[in-house]
Order: sequence, then C-alpha cells, then structure tokens
Amino acid sequence: MSITEAQKKQLDEQGCIVIPDVLSDEEIEMYREDILRIAEEEKQSGSALRHSNDHGQHVRWLPNKGEIYDKLVAHPKVMPFFEHLLGPDYTLSTLTSNIIDPGAPDGGYHVDNVLGGMPEPLPSFPLVANSLWLLDDFTPENGGTRHVPGIHLQQIKPPAGTTQHPDEVRLSASKGSVFLFNGAIWHSAGANKTDRQRVALICFCCRSYIKPMFDFVHFLKPEALERATPIMRRLYGFDSQPRPPD
Repeated sequence: MSITEAQKKQLDEQGCIVIPDVLSDEEIEMYREDILRIAEEEKQSGSALRHSNDHGQHVRWLPNKGEIYDKLVAHPKVMPFFEHLLGPDYTLSTLTSNIIDPGAPDGGYHVDNVLGGMPEPLPSFPLVANSLWLLDDFTPENGGTRHVPGIHLQQIKPPAGTTQHPDEVRLSASKGSVFLFNGAIWHSAGANKTDRQRVALICFCCRSYIKPMFDFVHFLKPEALERATPIMRRLYGFDSQPRPPD
C-alpha cells in the first residue's frame, strides 16, 4: 500500500489522519481479548500500570508478550504514513496499548516524548509520530482521542495544565482503523462516559537518530528477535546503534 498525495497533504497540514480497515474483525477480537487478558493478569500480579485516577491501564512491551503483535511492527498499510513523516529509516519507540475504563476523565493536553522537553519553537519537521489501532469504535462519548488538528504548524507546546482548546476535535472512527498523527499536535485521551472499556493498541515511532522510549535492542526476548525480519530488526533499532569499539 502507498500513501496518496492527498493523504500526504493532510498529514502535513492537519498533522493527523485516519487509515481505514487496517485490522480485520478477527484481528480486532483477537487483540482486544488478549490485551484485556494480560491487563487482568498484571492487575492480579501487582505489576499493572494504572493511570487516569485508576480508570485506565497500559499493557506495554507487546513484542515480548506474544507473536501476534509482530505484524504491527511493520504493517504494510501503515508504514508508508510513518515513512512520510519520519523518513524511510524510522524506528520503533514503543509498541504498547491503552485501556480507558468507564468513568475516566479527560486527560491533559500534551505533545509526545522528546518534544515535551524541547524549547520553543519546536522543530518545523516531525521528529516523532504516534498511531492508535482502534479495537473499539472511538466516539466523543467513550474517550475518543482529543486533538487539535494543525496546531503543530505553530511549533508550540501546550502550557502545563492545559485541558481545553477551542479547536479541539474528539475522534470518531471505526474499530479496525488506525489514527496516525504527528507527535507535535496537542492531544490527550478523552473522558469515557459509557459503561464499556475503550481499548487501543499504540505504535509510537521516531526518526532513527532520536532515542526511543523502549530499548528493544537490549531487552527484546530472544524468541521475538529470532522471529524478526530484516525490516523489523531495523525498526527495533539494530541499524541505528552507536558504533562499538574497533
């Protein structure tokens, strides 16, 4: 699959796009069931990463938690969009998930990863890009991601404590689609006012010279590395390491 000129223009100007029909119904059911299973196991073991006033949970390090997550690393329907934003040698920063429980409040606006610690003006070109793989329909009622399209062009960060913006959009998109965006647009999880958990996978990527959030090179399980194709190894960061001694 390739990216069209219209899609490139949308990413450049709006900073975000919905890629439809990336996951099949069978894949949606498989991933959702597995993420909720792992989340419950981690709650029982005391290792759960809870957030949003205990109304949300991350399940992280997915490449180490099942072969089913391998295909997300280098998905042919999604890679061209990351390549447009981050170049053909981009790398994986995290492969994780987010569960938003009923009762979760609106989150605070932020930009992603290294951008939060950079001075303004932020770079005029993308350094990081994020993608949400929807395992439920996203609606304004169930916590559909709040975001401010086009604000990346201003090269500014949200002031600490920012929770509102007059141009905000609450994502409405169908399960199986991918919401992909420049990490410089302001965004946050929305409040879940329904009685059902809202679940998404998260594939977060960066330019090859940006330090990734997770150290796949040193902490990927041997069996996951053995399964990796050359493209997956590059995405895990093996081709962008500092040189060892001569």
